[in-house]
Amino acid sequence: MWPVSSSGIALVLAVVFAEVAEVRADRIILRNLEVISDRRVAEFNEDGLRLDDGTRISWERVERAQVSPDQQAAFDRMQDEIGNQLYRLHQRLAVGDYRGLLEHAEALYPRYAGRDSETAYLVFQSLMWGRLAAGQREAAVEPYVRAFDYLQRRTPSDIRLPGGRRLTFDRPTGMTAELVPLWFDAEACRAALPGVLRAIGEMAEPRPEGMRIYYGTLALSAGEWAEARRALTGVLGQQPRLAELLTIAVAQGEVLGGTPGAGLARLEETLDKLTPENRPLALYWLGRSKLDSPDPKRRQDGMLQLLELPAWYGETYPDVAAAGLYHTMSALAQDQNDAAQAKLRRELLNQYKQTYHADQVRKSLDRKSDP
Repeated sequence: MWPVSSSGIALVLAVVFAEVAEVRADRIILRNLEVISDRRVAEFNEDGLRLDDGTRISWERVERAQVSPDQQAAFDRMQDEIGNQLYRLHQRLAVGDYRGLLEHAEALYPRYAGRDSETAYLVFQSLMWGRLAAGQREAAVEPYVRAFDYLQRRTPSDIRLPGGRRLTFDRPTGMTAELVPLWFDAEACRAALPGVLRAIGEMAEPRPEGMRIYYGTLALSAGEWAEARRALTGVLGQQPRLAELLTIAVAQGEVLGGTPGAGLARLEETLDKLTPENRPLALYWLGRSKLDSPDPKRRQDGMLQLLELPAWYGETYPDVAAAGLYHTMSALAQDQNDAAQAKLRRELLNQYKQTYHADQVRKSLDRKSDP
């Protein structure tokens, strides 16, 4: 038997260990064609992969991978269900195709609701913007609540998102100019309420009072008066903007309930003192409240207030502007002023074609054209 030196034994062991390591290593191919073949996937979940050296890789970066046989099926399934969808979200965000986000964000949202991660935030933000782009404003509140909850606990430098768009929001109140608390579709409001309530309940404390404004005004528009009262009575209104929104919400309830009273009177008195962000909402509800008046002058005042919305806020608040045009059109139809009504219809369809009220006009025209 040939004697073996200690250096020879060490060499043999090194070769054996290298072969074992090679056998145990996984093979990960990234979308940029980089290949990782000297590491194992220690674990994976909805938020991505963690390698045995601590490196983390998000799903949208992974093209495919060969992992341990007992994990391969689960890995492939997650890659197919999550990785490809996330990759599409990154692509759409990078080029600003917000309507194109919707299909992929809707598919992913059930997996990420309740999770607190960078990937979860990407899904929440994509779903909010996708629903807004598709005119689903009421349904956009729930993902906004979750996106805000993630953002309020981080600094802007911590937020990584493809493309140049960033969500603007007011941290103390929880409000965003991208989602004005004005709702038009009662059925959509009713459908949105459970998800919004659940998302608010899962927020980190303290929860800003603006979340009560969002939920309460949705409940008002859904006709859920007791639920609206429960939410809105919790608004202390210590911030001026929230105090104004609470006044506007009371006026909203009076308009929707057909019971004009002290809320509308107070709103009329304070109109010129409101913060710029809240003035469009006040004009809308004041204008709406006057359209049913038997007094022609008061009706005209209401129409003029509603027409201030497209004149002054058409670019910043297109949904509110479109609503102003729509309700003025309806009033003109009652007055049988066909020429003025047609002019406003053209403006609504040309300037605000993506809004809820433009869609309502198109549906009405389609019904009239049916034989």
